[in-house]
Amino acid sequence: MSARTMKGVAATERFVYPFAEATHLDASVLGGKGAGLVQMTASGFPVPPGFVITTRACAVNKGGTLTDALWQEIVQAVHRLETQTGCAFGKGAKPLLVSVRSGAPVSMPGMMDTVLNLGMNEQTTVALAKATGGSYRFAAQTFARFARMYADIVLGIADEILVDDASRTAIDTVKDEKSLRSAVRLAAESAGSAAGSAFPSDPWDQLRQAVVAVFESWNSRRAVRYREHHKIAHDLGTAVVIQQMVFGNLGSPSGTGVAFTRDPRDGSPKLFGEYLENGQGEDIVAGTHTPESLDALGQRNPDLLGRLESLARALEQTYRDVLDIEFTVQEGVLYLLQVRVGKRTAEAAIRIASDLFDESVIDRETVLQRVTADHLRQILRPRFLPDAVEAARAGSALLAVGTGASPGQVSGRIVLDPDRAEQMAADGKPVVLMRVFTSPRDLHGMLAAQAIVTARGGSTSHAAVVARALDKPCIVGCEQLDIDTERRVVRVGDRDLTEGTSVSIDGATGEVFEGSLPTDARSPESMSQVGRILQIADELSGCTVFHRVSTPDMARQAIAAGAHGIGTRIDETLAACEGFETLIDAVSAHRRGPAAANASALTALEDVISETLVKIMKVVHPKPFAARIANLSSGVAGEAVSDFTDIAPSPAIWLPLGSPQLLRAQIRGLVRAKEIANYPDNVILMVGSVNTEAEAIALRTACREAGGASLKLGLATRSAHSLLELPRIAKHVDMLWIDYRSLCASIYRYPDDLMLSHDAWKSYLSEASCRWIRPTRWTRRSSG
Repeated sequence: MSARTMKGVAATERFVYPFAEATHLDASVLGGKGAGLVQMTASGFPVPPGFVITTRACAVNKGGTLTDALWQEIVQAVHRLETQTGCAFGKGAKPLLVSVRSGAPVSMPGMMDTVLNLGMNEQTTVALAKATGGSYRFAAQTFARFARMYADIVLGIADEILVDDASRTAIDTVKDEKSLRSAVRLAAESAGSAAGSAFPSDPWDQLRQAVVAVFESWNSRRAVRYREHHKIAHDLGTAVVIQQMVFGNLGSPSGTGVAFTRDPRDGSPKLFGEYLENGQGEDIVAGTHTPESLDALGQRNPDLLGRLESLARALEQTYRDVLDIEFTVQEGVLYLLQVRVGKRTAEAAIRIASDLFDESVIDRETVLQRVTADHLRQILRPRFLPDAVEAARAGSALLAVGTGASPGQVSGRIVLDPDRAEQMAADGKPVVLMRVFTSPRDLHGMLAAQAIVTARGGSTSHAAVVARALDKPCIVGCEQLDIDTERRVVRVGDRDLTEGTSVSIDGATGEVFEGSLPTDARSPESMSQVGRILQIADELSGCTVFHRVSTPDMARQAIAAGAHGIGTRIDETLAACEGFETLIDAVSAHRRGPAAANASALTALEDVISETLVKIMKVVHPKPFAARIANLSSGVAGEAVSDFTDIAPSPAIWLPLGSPQLLRAQIRGLVRAKEIANYPDNVILMVGSVNTEAEAIALRTACREAGGASLKLGLATRSAHSLLELPRIAKHVDMLWIDYRSLCASIYRYPDDLMLSHDAWKSYLSEASCRWIRPTRWTRRSSG
């Protein structure tokens, strides 16, 4: 290694590590792909040898060049690889060919570049043919693959090369060394002509330029857009993995595939993926070929599938998670080329976490790390009404059926170009992006679309992988669709669907319907899975999760969603059952003073509270039940009171305990509902806006005087002063709520109802208006 010092880099800093020497490094240094290969190598899995150039090298090698120090490390690593494999790079009877692949610290599928079969020129191509038993056509096809990929990734040739009839004929008719050499020269000349310079024949030059290209792809437009969308830091950099090639295109029994240890669509515990006979990795990932399912492979070659299943189970035990595995079979020998934590839908994430916990693979804490609040929100997204789907299937609305790659049911307008998809989405129109197959260049349109449909490719193609990462519905391999991008028409049989036609797609079943189907909010299966995760969360936290409702139907839905306690606000509950006027009558009676208070108004209030609450309590019995007294101090309640009556209420009702008569009437209504519902002693009377110990004592007394001795008492702290008084208040109550929203609103003086408005805060924060709001850490300062 060169001893020369680079600016900001120690002279002895190491950037290149063989797989076997990198076990002490993690994904932040090795990238996700490199870290996976290192761990699999250390665990004894069948991995072709190679080495990793670290993410740090990406940070210090910019501007399209590599430092001499880094290049010397790469050269030394290649020589070690030659010794390890018994092959020679760029020469010899057994040429060493390598893949040069990107590997970011976080998964960015399809966003950066890869070059396969690197190290090929006329001499090494002939040597490869002879080393594989005279497989001249295989060698020609392999060189053509390399030339196309190198021209695209390294030389920046946008148009495909070697796809004309003359080139295809030259490659497909290779039968001996002479015709092979002729085909290689033709391919090299074609690539060089398109690039405007000679195609590089020196494998060392190819390698150096390829490493630079992979580093440069970190800042490509699509990679930057992907990181921005997923909020991934731009300074992480990418590692580069250089690895001995194995060939899935070496005739039968050779092939390439992608497998998930569990189904990433719904989480079912079955190996899921695809296999392409006589192909290389980019064929299946890019979606340019339609592979067969692993089920079909198992019927044809059960021994191979059995070995894959055994490796998948062992890997899942090692990583303790669902994995996405890329593998190649060369003449019957199975190799693992990549392993990473598998992308999955929200529905799959919930089922997989629950199943792995039941199998004792992960603990409860890990379950909650694997399932996010976003997963729970996404699983509740709208679904087509079953009757509407059946009617569409029975009629003529069902256009085509492909492979469901990412679940979800949405409707939108057909768009065939990613730029137009982005434009229409910006105008507020939901769009469904339809392509023959997608590539990384389509990312901006995929981000904008509600769903993606491709005519070709399988469920591990680029379209499928990216759609699952974005959690967008996706259908692939929908071969009934004839997509004409020039005329902006999709032909299905004898029907022409112009761009802009409304369609509905089901990413689970693979169905495409004409028109927009009506949707429903949630499914029983999803709610059951959510309940399982919430049960684990409740067991671990020791907390009881209350769900606020206003009607019996809302209570049923909350229980189905896993709520272990139900809370109501009496004013909201009365409003939902048209009983709010009774509360207003009682408030109006209070204006005439205690002596003239209308006893009948308070009795009516007590009656309607009892009748209303008992309906909810019968639904949720015997779960904990909390009823919060009418919050007449809120601005919303004040406006409602003004709308219902011309009589200005007494200012005392705005205080938590300002009207003992109203308070006692509400307590009596709750007590009566408890008795009618035969409810256990886990009913909680909740009061908000209490700030002092004296108020807590007074509330306990009022509760006892109104016959509520069996009720538990809960208070909500909504002000800074109540927090200061909290230890003293706690002596007199059974439960305390920290009203975080109200506390934030009180401290920052923002509107109370705004504190949980996600859209408002998202734009506010993105424009840096709120940069000065930070959590405060209180520390003790020493004197002096």
